[in-house]
Amino acid sequence: MKNIKANKSKISRRKFLKQASSIGIASVWGSDLYSHLSQEPHPIFMPYVRKLSKGERLNVVTILSDSFRYDHVGFHGNSSIKTPNIDTFAMQSQVFDKAYASGFPTVLNRAEMFTGRYMFHRIGWDDIPAEETVLASILGDKNYITGLVFDTWHLKDHGFFFDRGFQSWEWIRGQEGDRYRSLPLNPLLPCSPEKLRDVHEVKQHLRNTAEFTTEDHYCTARTILAAIDWLTRNAQHGDFYLHVDCFDPHEPWDPPSRYVALYDEGYEGERVISPAYAPSTYLTEAELTYAKALYSAEISFVDHWLGVFFEALDDLNLSDSTLVLFCSDHGFLLGEHGNIGKSWDHLGHYQAYPLYEELVHVPLMIRVPGEAHRRYSTMVQPIDILPTIVDYAGIPLTYAIDGMSLRSVISNPQEPFRQIAVSARSLNLSLSLKPMITVSDGEWALLYGGAHAASELYNLAGDPKQQDNLIEEHCGIARSLHTQLTALLNSLSLSEEKLTQWSAAPCG
Repeated sequence: MKNIKANKSKISRRKFLKQASSIGIASVWGSDLYSHLSQEPHPIFMPYVRKLSKGERLNVVTILSDSFRYDHVGFHGNSSIKTPNIDTFAMQSQVFDKAYASGFPTVLNRAEMFTGRYMFHRIGWDDIPAEETVLASILGDKNYITGLVFDTWHLKDHGFFFDRGFQSWEWIRGQEGDRYRSLPLNPLLPCSPEKLRDVHEVKQHLRNTAEFTTEDHYCTARTILAAIDWLTRNAQHGDFYLHVDCFDPHEPWDPPSRYVALYDEGYEGERVISPAYAPSTYLTEAELTYAKALYSAEISFVDHWLGVFFEALDDLNLSDSTLVLFCSDHGFLLGEHGNIGKSWDHLGHYQAYPLYEELVHVPLMIRVPGEAHRRYSTMVQPIDILPTIVDYAGIPLTYAIDGMSLRSVISNPQEPFRQIAVSARSLNLSLSLKPMITVSDGEWALLYGGAHAASELYNLAGDPKQQDNLIEEHCGIARSLHTQLTALLNSLSLSEEKLTQWSAAPCG
């Protein structure tokens, strides 16, 4: 593989920050924009992205980082988390501050991202429906070279075909419960087994990672290096579309020690690297604090290797001709609302957690050559990714989808777009598990439970942590959001039975 070197055309950090300040970026953290980056890690890349030549066609790179919380990005205001490369990328990108997962979690998200259609009313933990057209096929039919590089093992391990439409795919083996290595037979657990979500998965993960000795052995690093190798081999042969799917910072959390050292102050207790999805009372305060440190370390680990990838794009002279999109599928509760994980799923008990901000508010950034950095408050969902990319590729869609191109928003931020974002688990779940649908208009969020779970309403502007349930005081707002949800569900042609399940008023 090509040796990645520093690009001589990069602008200096001082010059970049001066330019950033001139367009108001410094207001993100106040006047001392990069104070928390004075120590390692630091931004790896700083390319200047020019405008495309007339008639030039954009290449496309999409990067999805699993379980990456919106509020754990420095650019979004978290001064304690070190994400210098993502922060720098954001300063060159169109940043959508109100992007929300629709189908939740992992598999539903990819199905919607790849098809531009809502899927939460159609499938659960299932493959993309056979009759659906996927983004890779649309671009491939227009002579794009298409490739998928991933370590998110769910895309293939369950017999799924999320590689559908890609001309090439490469699975980086070894994440979580992927049956990759058989030794050691009985690895030593890092904590008491009852504190783990799945002991067998953790043991398999420990087997998979037992021989890791250097940072480039880790799956995130191998995924990024494989993606760079794909670019090195393919980019010179024509327009391309590459999707990079990184499983980190999904648990188990075991990043290289240099990232843990950024957040841990000498903890010596049990290492709960894959905590049970349950109310958080089973962990001590010190154990929970350390688990949060591990998650933060995973965030910075991913950020570092994204910087390596962005630098490689520049070194290969691809930054100027490539649309690059970074996003996540969902978040993870780290003790917020008294819970850990994405649902209460432990020791035979299952109950769906309400879809709070920490779970469904996700980062979404798109770097488009020639477009100056801008931030948007538009309500955006994964279904909008396919039409946006197809629009920039100059390919007309010949059939209807649920998503809308964000290019219109970028061209005219005042143009009306989506009024609400809807986030839901599969509607095929039993109502006894208390699934809820979140409906947000950017200011208010209704966590709607139909007749089977008590609904909640939060004012996101004044209560972003969703601590004060205002549904009784503002029932009219809750009812209005429910009316908009009902209109969407009706447009999706749900069965009468399903519509009835979600028809009850959210409050008196």
